[in-house]
Amino acid sequence: MFLLSLHPVEKRLKKIRISSGLEIDDISRATCITARYLKALEEGDFSEIPGDIYTRGYIKEYAKYLGVPFSEAIKEYEAYLKKKRNGDNNSRGRSAGGKNFLRSLNIYSFLNTKNQGS
Repeated sequence: MFLLSLHPVEKRLKKIRISSGLEIDDISRATCITARYLKALEEGDFSEIPGDIYTRGYIKEYAKYLGVPFSEAIKEYEAYLKKKRNGDNNSRGRSAGGKNFLRSLNIYSFLNTKNQGS
């Protein structure tokens, strides 16, 4: 398991949840996101979440539930991704994840099409 240090989006979501007196299980029931993934979000352990597209979706739903503007939350997550990619590129000397990007794009397209049809 690859555990990352906490980043602003996780700190903020967890702090708001706690200050609101909400439990992970409360948010899990309300958002239909499993408690395991919510805990992973709060801990910055994105490796526990199936992929980037799911991470973005979970951040969006969690932020929406807590009243945090999604655009702010996702900007913080994207800054984390950029920093991580730069670190990966420096350590490996090449860009990672071409196949993962395409896989995520396909999942996103599928989910987006499904949501528009609902």
